[in-house]
Amino acid sequence: MLTPCDTERLTRLSSQQQSLYCLGLLQRMTPNYLLFCQAVELEHDAAFNKLLALFWEGVMHPKTKINFSAQRERFEALIPEPQDYDMYGVYPALDCCVVVDCLFNCLLEATGEEAEQASQTSLASVLSLLELQFGEQTEQQIMDQALVIQELAFQSELLDHIEQLDGSKTSLQALKTLAINQGVSNLGISLDSDNE
Repeated sequence: MLTPCDTERLTRLSSQQQSLYCLGLLQRMTPNYLLFCQAVELEHDAAFNKLLALFWEGVMHPKTKINFSAQRERFEALIPEPQDYDMYGVYPALDCCVVVDCLFNCLLEATGEEAEQASQTSLASVLSLLELQFGEQTEQQIMDQALVIQELAFQSELLDHIEQLDGSKTSLQALKTLAINQGVSNLGISLDSDNE
């Protein structure tokens, strides 16, 4: 549903820019994972937050030596198995993990398609929630949904921001602030709110 122009822009990003794009989407999707952990009393939230902090550490302080291969192995234990949970929340949590994987690929074995995969995963997460809430809709009805409008606007703003980054700490901090999105995820939920 993203325009081909955006897809082309995503594939033209350098591997470092792609990793920033994946990280931006991941940061925004993180409440979905953390809320799932809370709901099922899964004690993975601290480890997930630590991993997210390491990703930002790698961006803010590129000289810091972080063994992302070892981190990736540890991360495997944090991925929920959908068949183990009889609740919808496992799927947004899993989508979050897919974007983590895209980010690891960027850092360890980039193919140049990671940003596009992360972009589609985040959007698909939104679309699947809307399908659950409203059933099948026409493409126009989907495009008119507030969550879809916000998702496409966020992805576009994130992409603009990354293309204009000058690498300074200030611009990277601004990127992180944008990605945190005031703690509201792509599904419109935040950890300090009970309403989705």
